[in-house]
Amino acid sequence: MPPDTSSLVVAGLEPQRRPWADVPPDILGIVAGRLPCVEDRARMRSVCAAWRAAARLHRPPPPPLPLLVHADFTFSSFSPDGVTTGTRRIPLPEDVAADDVRCVGSFEGWLAGVRPNQGRYFGDGECFLMNPFSRDVLHLPPPSASSHFVDAHSRSLPIVGGSGVVECTINAPQYVMSFCKVILSSSPDSGSNCIVAAFSVHRNGAKLALWRPGMTSWCVCLGGCISKFSDITFYQGKLYVLSQLTTNLFVVEITDDDDDSGLMVSRVDRCLAELPEVKDSYKQRWNLVEWHGKLLLIARYLGGGESWNNICKVGVYVVDLSMEPLRFTEINTLDGDCIFISPCSSKSFHASEYDGVEGNVIYFIDGYLCHAKNGPLFDKFMYNLRDGTLAPFAADIAEHNFWAPDGKPMSPTWLFPSE
Repeated sequence: MPPDTSSLVVAGLEPQRRPWADVPPDILGIVAGRLPCVEDRARMRSVCAAWRAAARLHRPPPPPLPLLVHADFTFSSFSPDGVTTGTRRIPLPEDVAADDVRCVGSFEGWLAGVRPNQGRYFGDGECFLMNPFSRDVLHLPPPSASSHFVDAHSRSLPIVGGSGVVECTINAPQYVMSFCKVILSSSPDSGSNCIVAAFSVHRNGAKLALWRPGMTSWCVCLGGCISKFSDITFYQGKLYVLSQLTTNLFVVEITDDDDDSGLMVSRVDRCLAELPEVKDSYKQRWNLVEWHGKLLLIARYLGGGESWNNICKVGVYVVDLSMEPLRFTEINTLDGDCIFISPCSSKSFHASEYDGVEGNVIYFIDGYLCHAKNGPLFDKFMYNLRDGTLAPFAADIAEHNFWAPDGKPMSPTWLFPSE
C-alpha cells in the first residue's frame, strides 16, 4: 500500500513529485553504462525523450551482451550470470516476413535469413540480410536459380599443396542450394567491401557461395575441400575453410573477376596441420574464431559418448599461419574475454568491461555432439579455461526451439548488437 502522507498535508508539507525527466543527465549516463543487456538499454531509452537524449550525450557504453537468435527469429537474452531469458520474436519487415523464414547467420548487428522454396528438395528461394534494430533489409540473389545466363563464367582451381580441384562458376545456368551458415567479412554498411560467404548442404552435396553488393548471381564453388566443410571464417582478408575429417586448413583467396562479373576465387591452398593427440579421445569437433587479431582453433575431444558430459578435453590453440606445417600453441586464458560458439556464428567478447560477467569462459551451443533416436540434440554448455571445468547453461531454453515443424534441426546464432 502507498505510504500515508496525510500528516504531511496537514502540516503543509505535501510531498513533491518530480518528473522522471528531471533525473540529472550525469546519473543517467552512469546507469546506461551499467546495463549490459540490450533490452534494458532499450527500456531506458523508451522512458522519455530526456532519458533518450541523455543516454546519447554521454560516452557510449560498452557493447551489450549477445542475444541468442533461433532459426525462427525468436531470441533469448544472455544475462551476466550466464542465464538466458525466455524467448520472444524479432519483428520482421513486411517484405521478408513469412512463417517459413529461418535465420542462418549473423555479423555484428545484422542477421542473415533465407526462405525455402515450396518443397523440401528445391532449396532456398530467397536470401536476405536484415538489421533487426534499424529494420534495414538487403536482398541477395536467390540461393537456387534456373535462369539460363549466356554470360556464365567458370574457373577450375587445383588445390595447392593438396589433391582435388575446386570448380567456381559465376552466373551458373542452374544451381540449387540450401544455406546452413552465412558469414560476412564486414558490415553491409561498408558497401562493396562486404563479402558474403554461405555454405550450402543440400541432398548430401556441399557448395560454397560468394557474393558482394552489385552481383546479380552467386559465385558457386564445389568439389575439393568444399565437400569436407567443418567451419569457415574470414581472417585478414582471406577465407579459411576447416576440414571436417582432419585439422587441415584450406585458404581461399578471393579477387575481382577478370570480366567484372563480380567475385571469383583465385587460389586455394591446403595447409598441413598437426594437432596434439589426446589420450582416450575418439572424435573431435573444431571451430575457428578470431580473437585479438589472432586466429584461434577451439577443439573438443570426445571420449566414450556423444554429449558434453563425455568431453575429455577442450583445447584452445593459437594458429601460427607462418609455419609449415601449421603450429598450434595452446593457451589457458582469454585475458578476461569470453567466446560464444554456435553452429552459425562464433565470436569473442570483452566480458571484463562488465561487473558480474565471468571472463575466460567459452559458451557452446552445439547440435553435433549429442544424438538421440530421432536426431541430434543441442548441447548447451560452458567451459572455464581458468579451472578446466564444464557446466551446463541456458537450461531454460526448451529443445523444441531447435527444431523445425518438419523435424529438421535448426541451428541458432549469436547476435552481437552494436549498442
